[in-house]
Amino acid sequence: MAPLTETFHPARLQQHVQSLPDGKARKPPVDLKQCQLKELVQYECDLDGPGDDRKSRVICKPILRLFRQCAGGLTVETTSWEGIHDERSEAT
Repeated sequence: MAPLTETFHPARLQQHVQSLPDGKARKPPVDLKQCQLKELVQYECDLDGPGDDRKSRVICKPILRLFRQCAGGLTVETTSWEGIHDERSEAT
């Protein structure tokens, strides 16, 4: 069984990536906005109709996932975070 993963609001992602998995501070600190933006498209597929009917079709919908790839090999999924950091900085 996989270990439990902490959940947090996407607005806290920048703060959250400053710590290594063992709890120590990441040095040097990471600025996610400076990391290269990458995309990945995954597909969610469902069967439209009964499984034993030859006329049933598989319907797939694309799901776009966004990542930031930083120096030192850190890659972070930022799908929910993208846009939030801009809104937050404008409100401040």
